[in-house]
Amino acid sequence: MRINTRFTLHLALGIILWMLLSGICIVIGLECILPLIKKSVSEEYENLIVVWIFGFSTIVCIAVFGWYFGGPLGFIMSWIHQLSQENYTQPAGLSKIYARKGKLRMRYMLYQEVLQHLQSLSEKLKAAETEREKVEQAKQEWIAGISHDLKTPLTYITGYSTLLLNAQYEWSKEEARSFIQEIADKGKHMEELIQDLSLVIQLNSTDGQLPLHKSNQDIVEFTKRVVATISNNPQGKDYKLHFKTDTPVINSEFDTKFMQRILQNILMNSIIHNPANTNIYTQIFDNNEHVDIHIADNGIGMSPHMLENIFQQYYRGTTTDSSTEGTGLGMAIVHNLVQAHKGTISIQSEPSKGTTFMITLPKKIY
Repeated sequence: MRINTRFTLHLALGIILWMLLSGICIVIGLECILPLIKKSVSEEYENLIVVWIFGFSTIVCIAVFGWYFGGPLGFIMSWIHQLSQENYTQPAGLSKIYARKGKLRMRYMLYQEVLQHLQSLSEKLKAAETEREKVEQAKQEWIAGISHDLKTPLTYITGYSTLLLNAQYEWSKEEARSFIQEIADKGKHMEELIQDLSLVIQLNSTDGQLPLHKSNQDIVEFTKRVVATISNNPQGKDYKLHFKTDTPVINSEFDTKFMQRILQNILMNSIIHNPANTNIYTQIFDNNEHVDIHIADNGIGMSPHMLENIFQQYYRGTTTDSSTEGTGLGMAIVHNLVQAHKGTISIQSEPSKGTTFMITLPKKIY
């Protein structure tokens, strides 16, 4: 039954009871009480008694109506005020609106839907507040990590620059070159960090709807080149990278720049977070209208908590004391870039058994 229909029925029943109560009181007063006290009164005095009885019954009914209809409304308003003060705990007196069997009392039953919606809203707001606090904490940790990541290469740059500018020492060409190389490497690392931050800002400002400069290419050959580049990277020299495909050519539409970022981030993630001599397998499958790319390793795997939060923007997965380089944005960027290609990405992982990234991309992006 809808609340307006229920309210109308309750109000009509209340008015009928008020009228019956008034009539019964008037009859009892005139026909029973006055004869008992053996007092004869004039017709004018009888009319006055009727008015008094009617007025008294009206005041009683108004008080009852206020308690019956207004009491629950007062409770609802206090609950709403409590929620507006960002207090999402159960309001005081909530248990009193229920009978012993757990059902709403009659006068609260009138506002059943409102109370149910308030209960649901309170739970959702509380959950949102908890999630907001988690995100805020993760953001603070992430900012601390970013500061650490930027400070580390900057310390190297400052240190080597100071050595080169120190007039008390005469550095050989080889020493000076090694210092400059370190400065260049750390500068490049800082540039990559800033590029990640810029890309995330761009993704957030466009709700992940990046303009793609797509072209139709052989994704097999493209992926093979990316794997070869990573295997020749100094960070990947101690890792065993493998590439396999059952289909030599798979033409697909994708943005070259962003697709390279997707593959590089996943492969470098497998290198950075696993010990040396880990095997990293990249496989491509032709799946009719889609192409599947699997990147698997036999490394340390991920904990359930890490697996659950890996695509969160502010989740790093390591502490700021870790020697791991990165902003913690790599997997969040991958997730957004895959979605920009109208694709999906999922992860299977188990501690000590390795991790598998599974990407599914449409061959044609509309």
